[in-house]
Amino acid sequence: MKSRKDLDRMKSCIKQVRRPLGSPVNQCAKSEGGSGCIKNMGGIWRVISNKTGKPWPAKYKSKSKAEGALKAYHS
Repeated sequence: MKSRKDLDRMKSCIKQVRRPLGSPVNQCAKSEGGSGCIKNMGGIWRVISNKTGKPWPAKYKSKSKAEGALKAYHS
């Protein structure tokens, strides 16, 4: 039986193989080694799409509002 560490490493390799090189998919997600999908852009908080790598059209006055929107999207 494989160790948990070995299984995690294999899952990571499989994810990378499934995703084309340079693909923006999941690149901002902290779980994928990114810095997170909430960014301050010119004093306005934006959510960055994991699918396109581009900001959502919505603009938020606070980081907590943007985090709430992202949480609602995933619920």
